[in-house]
Amino acid sequence: MPELPEVEVLRRYLDPLVSGKRLCELRVFKSRVVRPESSGKLIATVKGCRVKGVERRGKFLWLNLVKSRLRTPFPLVIHLGMTGRLFVQPSAAELPRHVTAVFRLGRESLIFKDTRLFGRITLETDSIEQLGPDPITDEFLVSDLQSAIGKSAQPVKVRLMNQRVLAGLGNIYACEVLHRAGISPFMKSSDLRLAKFKELHEAIVSTLARQVEFGMSLDLDFIGETTGDGLFYFGSRHGQARKSKERFRVYGRAGEPCGICSSIIKRAELGKRGTFFCVKCQKE
Repeated sequence: MPELPEVEVLRRYLDPLVSGKRLCELRVFKSRVVRPESSGKLIATVKGCRVKGVERRGKFLWLNLVKSRLRTPFPLVIHLGMTGRLFVQPSAAELPRHVTAVFRLGRESLIFKDTRLFGRITLETDSIEQLGPDPITDEFLVSDLQSAIGKSAQPVKVRLMNQRVLAGLGNIYACEVLHRAGISPFMKSSDLRLAKFKELHEAIVSTLARQVEFGMSLDLDFIGETTGDGLFYFGSRHGQARKSKERFRVYGRAGEPCGICSSIIKRAELGKRGTFFCVKCQKE
C-alpha cells in the first residue's frame, strides 16, 4: 500500500495537471469503490465542478472542487487502498484494464484504476477528520509525537502505524524510521524517554522528506502502466526498481547486512505485519 511519501509525490504530480480543469463527466465502472453514497449521487454532485487543487493528509488525497455558483470548495476524497493508481491520459485514449472511475477533464481524463478494489471515492470527510497529525507539516512537533504515543503500552511500531495517532506511516516507513532512530520495534511506547522521542521525531521527518525527494526524482510518465517495482512507483527509467529497493535501510532486506553495523537484518511478525530490524542497532 502506498504510504505518505508516495501519496505526496502523486499529489505533486497531479496538482498542476488537473488544477483549473472543469470536471465535465464522471463515469464509475466499479460501484464498489464509491461509498457510502451511491454512484448516482456522487456523479450528480461533482459534475460541472472546477478543480481548485489536489490536497493530501496522511494516505488520503482529495480534489478540491467548486461549483459554479458557490465559492467554498468541497473535497472529493480518494484513498488508493492497496492497488489504486491515479494518472492522467488523453480522453481519446483506450482505457486501461481494471479502471474503476474516469474523471473527464476536457481533452484529458483522470483515471482511477484499482485491481483489488480496496480503494475508495467519497464525499465523506470523516476518515480525514479522524486522522492524527501529518508528520511532514511544520506543525508536527516532538510534543505531538510524545502526546500521541508516549502513554501506550503497545509496541512502538504498532502505535506508529495507527492512523489516528499519526497520519501516513505504514509498515514500510515504520520499520525505516525506527531503524534510523535506533529504537526496537518491540519496545513499549511508554518506555521511550524524551531523548528518544526527539530522535524518533527527527527520523520521521527526515526519512519522509528524503522519500518524497526520491519519488520526485523518478520518471512518473508511465504511472498508469502495469510494469514497475511493486512499491507503487511506475516508470521506464533504467535501474529504477533497483534504486527503489536501495532507498530502504531495513525494509525488505532480511538476511542482508545492516548498512550501519553489518549485523544481519532480521524479520519477525509484529501486529500481523512483517517487521524488519537490526538487533544490534535497535536494542530493546
